[in-house]
Amino acid sequence: LAAFTDTSVANLSSIVVLARSGGREMLLTGDARGDKILKGMEQVGVLRPGGTRHVDLLKVPHHGSDRNMATSFFQRITADHYVFSGDGEHGNPERETFRMLLDARGDAAFTVHLTYPVDEIDAERKAEAKQDRKPWSDRKNSLGSFLADHPGFARRIRVVDSAKPHVIDLRDPLGY
Repeated sequence: LAAFTDTSVANLSSIVVLARSGGREMLLTGDARGDKILKGMEQVGVLRPGGTRHVDLLKVPHHGSDRNMATSFFQRITADHYVFSGDGEHGNPERETFRMLLDARGDAAFTVHLTYPVDEIDAERKAEAKQDRKPWSDRKNSLGSFLADHPGFARRIRVVDSAKPHVIDLRDPLGY
């Protein structure tokens, strides 16, 4: 697995914000690596060493790159809403990151928000794999096939409609 292998100076210097308002919290992670986020949260006292924390909304680090994530991150930082902002460029969000989230959260109630439709993400990911001469199999590589194999997880997906604002009201119940 590629977990926590990103060494990009720009990514490792991302600003991470834990924002609180009206009893709600959101963790905005930029392109930071999950292990660095956990360590920083422990250092400033908002996460007990080895402990867990629940936030209402988590912007998934680095658009869902598996080089910035591990299942343990999703086990320690849980959320009601997970936002993946990748459009498929550089492979993000990656199928393995969805697997990590599913492995960590299982049947728990949460919603995944994608800023691009799955078919557009997969098209970009497939084109990049071809350009980089990497093997591609829809069955093994596409997000679409992952979601088809995990219908319970797929029901949690909400795709942003580019024609209208996408509002995540943290006061609304999840309903799962």
